[in-house]
Amino acid sequence: MAKKFFVNLPVKDLKKSIEFFTGIGFTLNPLFTDDNAACIIISENIFAMLLTEKTFGNFTKKEIADAAKTTEVLMSIDAESREEVNKLVEAAKAAGGTLYSDAADYGWMYLHGFADPDGHQWEVFCMDESKMPEEMIRKGKENENRISIVVETLINAPADKLWELWTEPEHITKWNNASDDWHTPRAENDLRAGGKFLWRMEARDGSAGFDFEGTYTNVKPNERIEYVLADGRKVKIEFNQEGNKCRITETFDAENSNPAEMQKKGWQSILDNFKKYAEKSV
Repeated sequence: MAKKFFVNLPVKDLKKSIEFFTGIGFTLNPLFTDDNAACIIISENIFAMLLTEKTFGNFTKKEIADAAKTTEVLMSIDAESREEVNKLVEAAKAAGGTLYSDAADYGWMYLHGFADPDGHQWEVFCMDESKMPEEMIRKGKENENRISIVVETLINAPADKLWELWTEPEHITKWNNASDDWHTPRAENDLRAGGKFLWRMEARDGSAGFDFEGTYTNVKPNERIEYVLADGRKVKIEFNQEGNKCRITETFDAENSNPAEMQKKGWQSILDNFKKYAEKSV
């Protein structure tokens, strides 16, 4: 029977670690990523959780090992039931292992752990998704029911120039609006996997405004940008050179508050505005 395997690693610089693992070809899971931790998908059933040393310290009473001098990880294995969790922990104890903490029961998740003879800590857990908190279930259903919308445009300019106009804040503030009565007075952009962006969008008369913000999950210069918005929706932007022109294609998850056609029209209007700005700038 296939098992999921999670390796928890303490890291000194989370942003640098994210850049390294995404740079060598692994994927970032934004659902379990924040300022304290990042989930790297190794394969279908194997994951590496990168934890800041402070966060890592919440899961162990021992001193955190310096990986440059010694080796230390927290291994996690899923089980099918509480009984299986306890059986494995008891077997480890009987074989010479030690228990480094008491069992923890979160209602929907139960976990216990042991240390092997060398002191490496192993965490065994089981989850009952039917008992998950309602908020987690609600968000999961929203993600499951989302549809993807695609907008695109063909621009008479090279991809490298369009990349510059698309990503640099001084340009973003000049094209990021769907209509003349809206604008983007401020833009912040940390363009790298794990980096965040925030574009302040406001009505010119000051009657309304909001922050368009998210976290980058994949950045390939002049070719592709992927990010996750603050509400969990995913967006992908592709730059495809076609002769002397470049096609920009945006694929985004629809939100649930407005009709899909209205959302498509709004995103297409911004993209069309970018095209006008780009062709005047090159």
